[in-house]
Amino acid sequence: MNLPPFQEMLPSLGADLLDDAGGALFISVAILLLFVGAEVASRVLSLRVEFTRKLTHVGAGAVVLGMPWLLEHTVTVVVLSLAFAGILVGGRVTGLLGSIHNVERRTGGAYYYPFAVLGAWILSGGDALLYCVPLAVMAVADTGAALVGQRTGETTYKVMDGERTLEGSVAFFVLAFGVTLAGCAIAGRPGWPDMLLITLVVAGLTTAAEAVSIRGSDNLAIPYAAWLSLERTERLGLESLGDWIVGMALAVTVLVVTGERAKLTAAGAMVVFMVCTLSYALGGWVWFVPLAVLYALYLFVRRPEDPTELDMVFPTTAGSMIVVLIYAHTDAPSLYLAYLTTVAANGAMAGALLAKRRGWLLVPAVLAGAMLPVASAVVFVPQTSLLLPVAGGLCAPLLYVLLSRVGVVGRRPVASLMCGLAIWWLPF
Repeated sequence: MNLPPFQEMLPSLGADLLDDAGGALFISVAILLLFVGAEVASRVLSLRVEFTRKLTHVGAGAVVLGMPWLLEHTVTVVVLSLAFAGILVGGRVTGLLGSIHNVERRTGGAYYYPFAVLGAWILSGGDALLYCVPLAVMAVADTGAALVGQRTGETTYKVMDGERTLEGSVAFFVLAFGVTLAGCAIAGRPGWPDMLLITLVVAGLTTAAEAVSIRGSDNLAIPYAAWLSLERTERLGLESLGDWIVGMALAVTVLVVTGERAKLTAAGAMVVFMVCTLSYALGGWVWFVPLAVLYALYLFVRRPEDPTELDMVFPTTAGSMIVVLIYAHTDAPSLYLAYLTTVAANGAMAGALLAKRRGWLLVPAVLAGAMLPVASAVVFVPQTSLLLPVAGGLCAPLLYVLLSRVGVVGRRPVASLMCGLAIWWLPF
Protein backbone atom coordinates (compact mmCIF):
# COMPACT_ATOMS: atom_id res chain seq x y z
CA MET A 1 0.00 0.00 0.00
CA ASN A 2 1.42 3.36 -1.06
CA LEU A 3 1.10 5.97 1.66
CA PRO A 4 1.08 9.73 1.06
CA PRO A 5 4.57 11.27 1.50
CA PHE A 6 3.61 12.88 4.81
CA GLN A 7 2.43 9.58 6.29
CA GLU A 8 5.65 7.93 5.12
CA MET A 9 7.59 10.58 7.01
CA LEU A 10 5.75 10.11 10.31
CA PRO A 11 7.70 7.05 11.52
CA SER A 12 10.98 8.83 10.75
CA LEU A 13 9.88 11.99 12.58
CA GLY A 14 8.78 9.93 15.56
CA ALA A 15 12.12 8.13 15.64
CA ASP A 16 14.00 11.43 15.49
CA LEU A 17 11.98 12.88 18.37
CA LEU A 18 12.49 9.72 20.42
CA ASP A 19 16.20 9.80 19.69
CA ASP A 20 16.42 13.36 21.09
CA ALA A 21 14.04 12.76 23.99
CA GLY A 22 16.67 13.00 26.73
CA GLY A 23 18.19 16.24 25.49
CA ALA A 24 14.79 17.76 24.74
CA LEU A 25 13.57 16.90 28.24
CA PHE A 26 16.62 18.51 29.83
CA ILE A 27 16.21 21.71 27.80
CA SER A 28 12.47 21.87 28.47
CA VAL A 29 12.81 21.38 32.22
CA ALA A 30 15.65 23.90 32.44
CA ILE A 31 13.73 26.63 30.64
CA LEU A 32 10.49 25.93 32.51
CA LEU A 33 12.39 26.18 35.81
CA LEU A 34 13.84 29.45 34.57
CA PHE A 35 10.33 30.79 33.88
CA VAL A 36 9.12 29.66 37.30
CA GLY A 37 12.15 31.18 39.02
CA ALA A 38 11.58 34.50 37.25
CA GLU A 39 7.92 34.52 38.31
CA VAL A 40 8.83 33.79 41.92
CA ALA A 41 11.49 36.50 41.89
CA SER A 42 8.99 38.96 40.43
CA ARG A 43 6.04 38.19 42.69
CA VAL A 44 7.68 37.19 45.97
CA LEU A 45 10.88 39.25 45.92
CA SER A 46 9.29 42.14 43.99
CA LEU A 47 12.14 42.32 41.50
CA ARG A 48 11.62 44.69 38.59
CA VAL A 49 10.29 43.14 35.39
CA GLU A 50 13.19 44.53 33.37
CA PHE A 51 15.54 42.54 35.63
CA THR A 52 13.61 39.26 35.54
CA ARG A 53 13.15 39.64 31.79
CA LYS A 54 16.90 40.01 31.29
CA LEU A 55 17.51 37.11 33.67
CA THR A 56 15.39 34.78 31.52
CA HIS A 57 16.99 36.25 28.36
CA VAL A 58 20.50 35.29 29.51
CA GLY A 59 19.44 32.08 31.21
CA ALA A 60 17.56 30.77 28.19
CA GLY A 61 20.56 31.68 26.06
CA ALA A 62 22.84 29.61 28.28
CA VAL A 63 20.48 26.63 28.05
CA VAL A 64 20.01 26.66 24.27
CA LEU A 65 23.76 26.96 23.68
CA GLY A 66 23.93 23.30 24.65
CA MET A 67 21.66 22.18 21.83
CA PRO A 68 24.41 21.09 19.39
CA TRP A 69 25.59 18.57 22.00
CA LEU A 70 22.15 17.59 23.33
CA LEU A 71 20.12 17.30 20.10
CA GLU A 72 20.70 15.86 16.66
CA HIS A 73 17.53 16.42 14.65
CA THR A 74 15.99 19.61 13.30
CA VAL A 75 12.47 18.36 13.91
CA THR A 76 13.15 18.36 17.65
CA VAL A 77 14.27 21.99 17.55
CA VAL A 78 11.16 22.88 15.55
CA VAL A 79 8.89 21.23 18.12
CA LEU A 80 10.69 22.86 21.06
CA SER A 81 10.63 26.30 19.42
CA LEU A 82 6.93 26.10 18.63
CA ALA A 83 6.15 24.76 22.09
CA PHE A 84 7.93 27.57 23.89
CA ALA A 85 6.50 30.17 21.53
CA GLY A 86 3.08 28.81 22.49
CA ILE A 87 3.94 28.99 26.21
CA LEU A 88 5.04 32.62 25.81
CA VAL A 89 1.84 33.54 23.98
CA GLY A 90 -0.23 31.68 26.57
CA GLY A 91 1.63 33.43 29.37
CA ARG A 92 0.80 36.77 27.81
CA VAL A 93 -2.89 35.95 27.44
CA THR A 94 -3.30 34.50 30.92
CA GLY A 95 -0.94 36.89 32.73
CA LEU A 96 1.05 33.97 34.16
CA LEU A 97 4.36 35.22 32.76
CA GLY A 98 4.26 38.79 33.98
CA SER A 99 7.98 38.57 34.80
CA ILE A 100 8.61 38.53 31.05
CA HIS A 101 5.72 40.43 29.49
CA ASN A 102 4.83 43.22 31.92
CA VAL A 103 7.11 45.89 30.49
CA GLU A 104 5.92 49.38 29.66
CA ARG A 105 7.56 49.57 26.23
CA ARG A 106 6.09 47.89 23.16
CA THR A 107 8.18 44.85 22.29
CA GLY A 108 7.75 41.44 20.74
CA GLY A 109 11.26 40.26 21.61
CA ALA A 110 10.08 37.39 23.81
CA TYR A 111 8.04 35.91 20.95
CA TYR A 112 10.96 36.20 18.52
CA TYR A 113 13.39 34.40 20.82
CA PRO A 114 12.35 30.78 20.04
CA PHE A 115 12.45 31.52 16.30
CA ALA A 116 15.90 33.09 16.64
CA VAL A 117 17.07 29.78 18.12
CA LEU A 118 15.40 27.79 15.35
CA GLY A 119 16.83 30.09 12.66
CA ALA A 120 20.34 29.83 14.10
CA TRP A 121 20.04 26.03 14.20
CA ILE A 122 18.93 25.79 10.57
CA LEU A 123 21.41 28.35 9.22
CA SER A 124 24.35 26.87 11.09
CA GLY A 125 23.80 23.42 9.61
CA GLY A 126 25.08 21.72 12.74
CA ASP A 127 28.22 23.87 13.05
CA ALA A 128 28.54 24.67 16.77
CA LEU A 129 30.55 27.86 16.18
CA LEU A 130 28.02 29.29 13.72
CA TYR A 131 25.18 28.36 16.06
CA CYS A 132 26.59 29.37 19.44
CA VAL A 133 28.29 32.69 18.67
CA PRO A 134 25.19 34.42 17.18
CA LEU A 135 22.98 33.30 20.09
CA ALA A 136 25.61 34.15 22.69
CA VAL A 137 25.98 37.65 21.24
CA MET A 138 22.20 38.07 21.38
CA ALA A 139 21.96 36.80 24.97
CA VAL A 140 25.03 38.42 26.53
CA ALA A 141 25.75 41.59 24.54
CA ASP A 142 22.11 42.64 24.20
CA THR A 143 21.50 42.18 27.92
CA GLY A 144 24.71 43.96 28.88
CA ALA A 145 23.91 46.90 26.61
CA ALA A 146 20.44 47.24 28.14
CA LEU A 147 21.77 47.19 31.71
CA VAL A 148 24.53 49.71 30.97
CA GLY A 149 22.09 51.95 29.13
CA GLN A 150 19.58 51.88 31.98
CA ARG A 151 22.11 52.49 34.74
CA THR A 152 24.75 54.80 33.27
CA GLY A 153 23.42 55.86 29.88
CA GLU A 154 23.27 59.63 29.47
CA THR A 155 23.80 60.22 25.75
CA THR A 156 20.50 59.08 24.22
CA TYR A 157 19.31 58.80 20.64
CA LYS A 158 15.88 57.94 19.31
CA VAL A 159 15.07 54.92 17.16
CA MET A 160 11.51 55.38 15.87
CA ASP A 161 9.37 55.20 19.04
CA GLY A 162 12.19 53.74 21.12
CA GLU A 163 15.38 55.04 22.65
CA ARG A 164 19.00 53.88 22.83
CA THR A 165 22.07 55.22 24.60
CA LEU A 166 25.57 55.67 23.24
CA GLU A 167 26.96 54.03 26.37
CA GLY A 168 24.74 50.99 25.79
CA SER A 169 25.87 50.68 22.17
CA VAL A 170 29.53 50.87 23.22
CA ALA A 171 28.88 48.18 25.83
CA PHE A 172 27.22 46.03 23.18
CA PHE A 173 30.23 46.35 20.87
CA VAL A 174 32.70 45.44 23.62
CA LEU A 175 30.65 42.43 24.77
CA ALA A 176 29.97 41.23 21.20
CA PHE A 177 33.68 41.52 20.46
CA GLY A 178 34.56 39.52 23.58
CA VAL A 179 31.92 36.82 23.01
CA THR A 180 32.87 36.34 19.35
CA LEU A 181 36.59 36.26 20.08
CA ALA A 182 36.06 33.74 22.89
CA GLY A 183 33.88 31.54 20.67
CA CYS A 184 36.38 31.55 17.82
CA ALA A 185 39.27 30.89 20.21
CA ILE A 186 37.49 27.91 21.81
CA ALA A 187 36.65 26.50 18.37
CA GLY A 188 40.20 27.13 17.21
CA ARG A 189 39.09 28.74 13.98
CA PRO A 190 39.87 30.69 12.00
CA GLY A 191 43.58 31.18 12.52
CA TRP A 192 45.25 34.31 13.83
CA PRO A 193 45.09 37.22 12.83
CA ASP A 194 41.96 36.43 10.76
CA MET A 195 40.18 35.65 14.03
CA LEU A 196 40.68 39.20 15.28
CA LEU A 197 39.48 40.80 12.04
CA ILE A 198 36.42 38.53 11.82
CA THR A 199 35.59 39.38 15.43
CA LEU A 200 35.78 43.08 14.59
CA VAL A 201 33.41 42.62 11.65
CA VAL A 202 30.87 40.61 13.68
CA ALA A 203 30.94 43.09 16.57
CA GLY A 204 30.56 46.10 14.27
CA LEU A 205 27.67 44.69 12.24
CA THR A 206 25.74 43.33 15.22
CA THR A 207 26.15 46.63 17.09
CA ALA A 208 24.60 48.46 14.15
CA ALA A 209 21.81 45.87 13.91
CA GLU A 210 21.00 46.22 17.61
CA ALA A 211 21.06 50.00 17.44
CA VAL A 212 18.36 50.25 14.77
CA SER A 213 16.14 47.31 15.75
CA ILE A 214 12.74 48.25 17.12
CA ARG A 215 10.16 46.49 19.31
CA GLY A 216 12.26 43.44 20.07
CA SER A 217 13.28 42.66 16.49
CA ASP A 218 16.92 42.69 17.67
CA ASN A 219 16.33 39.11 18.85
CA LEU A 220 16.16 38.20 15.17
CA ALA A 221 18.46 40.83 13.66
CA ILE A 222 21.44 40.30 15.98
CA PRO A 223 21.89 36.52 15.53
CA TYR A 224 21.29 36.78 11.79
CA ALA A 225 23.84 39.58 11.39
CA ALA A 226 26.36 37.62 13.47
CA TRP A 227 25.76 34.41 11.50
CA LEU A 228 25.97 36.15 8.12
CA SER A 229 29.26 37.93 8.75
CA LEU A 230 30.83 34.95 10.54
CA GLU A 231 29.72 32.33 8.00
CA ARG A 232 30.76 34.35 4.94
CA THR A 233 34.20 35.21 6.25
CA GLU A 234 34.73 31.69 7.58
CA ARG A 235 33.66 30.00 4.35
CA LEU A 236 35.26 32.33 1.81
CA GLY A 237 38.36 33.22 3.76
CA LEU A 238 40.63 36.24 3.31
CA GLU A 239 38.93 37.47 0.12
CA SER A 240 35.56 37.85 1.80
CA LEU A 241 37.13 39.18 4.98
CA GLY A 242 38.80 41.91 2.94
CA ASP A 243 35.46 42.79 1.36
CA TRP A 244 33.88 43.24 4.80
CA ILE A 245 36.72 45.47 5.97
CA VAL A 246 36.58 47.57 2.79
CA GLY A 247 32.79 47.75 3.05
CA MET A 248 33.00 49.07 6.60
CA ALA A 249 35.69 51.57 5.59
CA LEU A 250 33.49 52.79 2.72
CA ALA A 251 30.54 53.09 5.11
CA VAL A 252 32.56 55.19 7.54
CA THR A 253 33.80 57.36 4.66
CA VAL A 254 30.25 57.96 3.44
CA LEU A 255 29.16 58.92 6.95
CA VAL A 256 32.07 61.33 7.43
CA VAL A 257 31.58 62.98 4.03
CA THR A 258 27.78 63.25 4.08
CA GLY A 259 26.81 63.13 7.76
CA GLU A 260 26.61 66.89 8.25
CA ARG A 261 25.06 67.55 4.84
CA ALA A 262 22.38 64.92 5.42
CA LYS A 263 21.88 65.79 9.10
CA LEU A 264 22.06 62.09 9.89
CA THR A 265 20.72 61.08 13.27
CA ALA A 266 22.48 58.25 15.11
CA ALA A 267 19.86 55.73 13.97
CA GLY A 268 19.95 57.02 10.39
CA ALA A 269 23.74 56.78 10.37
CA MET A 270 23.60 53.18 11.61
CA VAL A 271 21.30 52.22 8.73
CA VAL A 272 23.57 53.93 6.19
CA PHE A 273 26.53 52.06 7.75
CA MET A 274 24.77 48.71 7.42
CA VAL A 275 23.57 49.36 3.86
CA CYS A 276 27.02 50.41 2.65
CA THR A 277 28.78 47.56 4.44
CA LEU A 278 26.42 44.80 3.29
CA SER A 279 26.06 45.97 -0.31
CA TYR A 280 29.84 46.06 -0.82
CA ALA A 281 30.75 43.03 1.31
CA LEU A 282 28.15 40.78 -0.33
CA GLY A 283 28.21 42.14 -3.87
CA GLY A 284 31.23 44.38 -4.47
CA TRP A 285 31.34 47.64 -6.40
CA VAL A 286 28.59 46.66 -8.87
CA TRP A 287 26.10 46.37 -6.01
CA PHE A 288 27.45 49.23 -3.93
CA VAL A 289 27.53 52.01 -6.55
CA PRO A 290 23.81 52.05 -7.56
CA LEU A 291 22.82 52.46 -3.91
CA ALA A 292 25.47 55.16 -3.49
CA VAL A 293 23.97 57.03 -6.47
CA LEU A 294 20.49 56.63 -4.95
CA TYR A 295 21.82 58.09 -1.70
CA ALA A 296 23.29 61.04 -3.60
CA LEU A 297 19.91 61.52 -5.27
CA TYR A 298 18.31 61.53 -1.82
CA LEU A 299 20.73 64.24 -0.65
CA PHE A 300 19.60 66.33 -3.62
CA VAL A 301 15.90 65.75 -2.95
CA ARG A 302 15.76 66.17 0.83
CA ARG A 303 14.77 69.40 2.53
CA PRO A 304 17.85 71.02 4.10
CA GLU A 305 16.07 71.53 7.42
CA ASP A 306 14.97 67.89 7.81
CA PRO A 307 17.16 65.44 9.76
CA THR A 308 17.77 62.07 8.13
CA GLU A 309 16.16 59.60 10.52
CA LEU A 310 15.78 55.84 10.48
CA ASP A 311 12.27 56.06 9.04
CA MET A 312 13.65 57.92 6.01
CA VAL A 313 16.66 55.71 5.21
CA PHE A 314 15.26 52.27 5.99
CA PRO A 315 12.14 52.30 3.74
CA THR A 316 14.20 53.57 0.80
CA THR A 317 16.78 50.79 1.05
CA ALA A 318 14.89 47.85 2.59
CA GLY A 319 13.67 46.35 -0.70
CA SER A 320 17.14 46.50 -2.23
CA MET A 321 18.78 45.01 0.86
CA ILE A 322 16.36 42.08 0.87
CA VAL A 323 17.51 41.25 -2.64
CA VAL A 324 21.16 41.63 -1.56
CA LEU A 325 20.61 39.15 1.26
CA ILE A 326 18.83 36.69 -1.02
CA TYR A 327 21.81 36.95 -3.36
CA ALA A 328 24.15 36.24 -0.43
CA HIS A 329 22.29 32.96 0.21
CA THR A 330 21.90 31.89 -3.42
CA ASP A 331 24.70 33.54 -5.47
CA ALA A 332 22.16 33.73 -8.32
CA PRO A 333 23.45 36.25 -10.93
CA SER A 334 19.90 36.78 -12.22
CA LEU A 335 19.09 38.66 -9.01
CA TYR A 336 21.21 41.60 -10.13
CA LEU A 337 18.49 42.85 -12.49
CA ALA A 338 15.95 42.56 -9.68
CA TYR A 339 18.30 44.52 -7.42
CA LEU A 340 18.79 47.29 -10.01
CA THR A 341 15.02 47.44 -10.42
CA THR A 342 14.48 48.01 -6.68
CA VAL A 343 17.06 50.82 -6.74
CA ALA A 344 15.49 52.31 -9.89
CA ALA A 345 12.08 52.07 -8.21
CA ASN A 346 13.23 54.14 -5.24
CA GLY A 347 14.93 56.56 -7.61
CA ALA A 348 11.67 56.97 -9.52
CA MET A 349 9.75 57.62 -6.29
CA ALA A 350 12.38 60.17 -5.28
CA GLY A 351 11.98 61.85 -8.68
CA ALA A 352 8.21 62.02 -8.21
CA LEU A 353 8.70 63.63 -4.79
CA LEU A 354 11.17 66.13 -6.22
CA ALA A 355 8.79 67.09 -9.03
CA LYS A 356 6.00 67.65 -6.51
CA ARG A 357 8.14 69.82 -4.24
CA ARG A 358 9.77 71.96 -6.93
CA GLY A 359 7.01 72.11 -9.50
CA TRP A 360 8.98 70.22 -12.14
CA LEU A 361 7.48 68.10 -14.90
CA LEU A 362 6.58 64.75 -13.38
CA VAL A 363 7.55 62.35 -16.18
CA PRO A 364 11.10 63.65 -16.80
CA ALA A 365 11.82 63.78 -13.06
CA VAL A 366 10.59 60.21 -12.51
CA LEU A 367 12.51 58.95 -15.58
CA ALA A 368 15.74 60.64 -14.46
CA GLY A 369 15.35 59.25 -10.94
CA ALA A 370 14.95 55.71 -12.29
CA MET A 371 17.76 55.94 -14.83
CA LEU A 372 20.58 57.48 -12.79
CA PRO A 373 21.26 54.55 -10.41
CA VAL A 374 20.96 52.00 -13.22
CA ALA A 375 23.24 53.98 -15.55
CA SER A 376 25.94 53.93 -12.88
CA ALA A 377 25.94 50.10 -12.96
CA VAL A 378 26.72 50.09 -16.70
CA VAL A 379 30.13 51.59 -15.91
CA PHE A 380 31.07 48.36 -14.11
CA VAL A 381 29.00 45.87 -16.11
CA PRO A 382 28.65 47.26 -19.67
CA GLN A 383 26.35 44.43 -20.76
CA THR A 384 23.79 45.34 -18.09
CA SER A 385 20.34 45.97 -19.49
CA LEU A 386 19.08 49.49 -18.90
CA LEU A 387 15.60 48.92 -20.27
CA LEU A 388 14.26 46.27 -17.89
CA PRO A 389 15.29 47.81 -14.54
CA VAL A 390 14.20 51.30 -15.63
CA ALA A 391 10.88 50.00 -16.96
CA GLY A 392 10.27 48.12 -13.72
CA GLY A 393 11.31 51.10 -11.64
CA LEU A 394 8.91 53.42 -13.46
CA CYS A 395 6.01 51.29 -12.23
CA ALA A 396 6.90 51.97 -8.59
CA PRO A 397 5.32 55.44 -8.16
CA LEU A 398 1.99 54.16 -9.49
CA LEU A 399 2.20 51.07 -7.31
CA TYR A 400 3.03 53.27 -4.33
CA VAL A 401 -0.12 55.32 -4.91
CA LEU A 402 -2.25 52.16 -5.19
CA LEU A 403 -0.78 50.75 -1.97
CA SER A 404 -1.47 54.08 -0.24
CA ARG A 405 -5.13 53.86 -1.21
CA VAL A 406 -5.53 50.50 0.54
CA GLY A 407 -3.48 51.52 3.60
CA VAL A 408 -0.56 49.07 3.19
CA VAL A 409 2.22 49.61 5.73
CA GLY A 410 5.76 49.89 4.34
CA ARG A 411 4.67 51.09 0.93
CA ARG A 412 8.11 52.10 -0.37
CA PRO A 413 9.92 48.81 0.33
CA VAL A 414 6.88 46.80 -0.78
CA ALA A 415 6.55 48.73 -4.05
CA SER A 416 10.26 48.51 -4.88
CA LEU A 417 10.47 44.81 -3.98
CA MET A 418 7.38 43.93 -6.01
CA CYS A 419 8.84 45.69 -9.04
CA GLY A 420 12.17 43.90 -8.59
CA LEU A 421 10.62 40.46 -8.22
CA ALA A 422 8.39 41.07 -11.26
CA ILE A 423 11.48 41.73 -13.41
CA TRP A 424 13.25 38.71 -11.93
CA TRP A 425 10.34 36.40 -12.76
CA LEU A 426 10.00 37.53 -16.37
CA PRO A 427 10.57 34.55 -18.71
CA PHE A 428 13.75 35.85 -20.35
